[in-house]
Amino acid sequence: MRLEQIFPKLFELLPDAGHLLRLQPEELAGPLLISLDGSDRIDPFAIISIGPLGRYMQTQPSVRERYLAEHNDQILFALMESWQWLECEGFVAPSPTNLSGSTSLSGVTYYFVTRRGKTIETLKAFESYRKGNLLPEGLLHPTIAQKVWSLFLRGDYDIAVLQAFKEVEVAVRKAGGYADTDLGVDLMRKAFGDKGPLTDLKQPPAEQEARAHLFAGAIGAYKNPGSHRDVDPTAEEAAEVIIFASHLLRIVDSRREI
Repeated sequence: MRLEQIFPKLFELLPDAGHLLRLQPEELAGPLLISLDGSDRIDPFAIISIGPLGRYMQTQPSVRERYLAEHNDQILFALMESWQWLECEGFVAPSPTNLSGSTSLSGVTYYFVTRRGKTIETLKAFESYRKGNLLPEGLLHPTIAQKVWSLFLRGDYDIAVLQAFKEVEVAVRKAGGYADTDLGVDLMRKAFGDKGPLTDLKQPPAEQEARAHLFAGAIGAYKNPGSHRDVDPTAEEAAEVIIFASHLLRIVDSRREI
């Protein structure tokens, strides 16, 4: 794949050098991957080099105005950082050298866009992948993984958080044998309070009380606000509290099994 095939798409996605250089490697990796367009014969060291970059700039005055020559070296460093990220994440990989029909070995290590890489056709798809890394499905309680993870990937962070703590409330209600009318903070305090059905009586009284506060505080802080008004957590905040909800569900499971 020639560099001239990559730059038009890359610079279409990135408006100017300042924007490109502000991106972290994992952020710039998305536009770079999409610009590779599924190629199976890529020489990154020929692509990410000053000669091809300079030649492309000379033939594209409108791009040259947005990408001044003084930034070229910084751009190449940034692209190489992003290339390394793509390789580590399995989006690109070295091509095998002993394929059927091969007649000679080249001194150049060519790369190809992997099956995982070919699933990423838009920046939105790439962002969905990155969001999934914030909230690894394998860390989640099965109920949270089934009902919440897809909401998170779609960017519905407020709904994902609300659903996660709704699942905590439902699990506590079922495990404690409570009615559907038992709700929220009061339900948590009854279930985990003094001699409640989910209270671990082997724990010291102070720890029993602390666990009751933990569940009541979690429902009060993360479920109730989303039930009554708009909230706007970031992806990072949502991932953290959803993992916390998974932890609470596992505590409920442990009490149910006794």
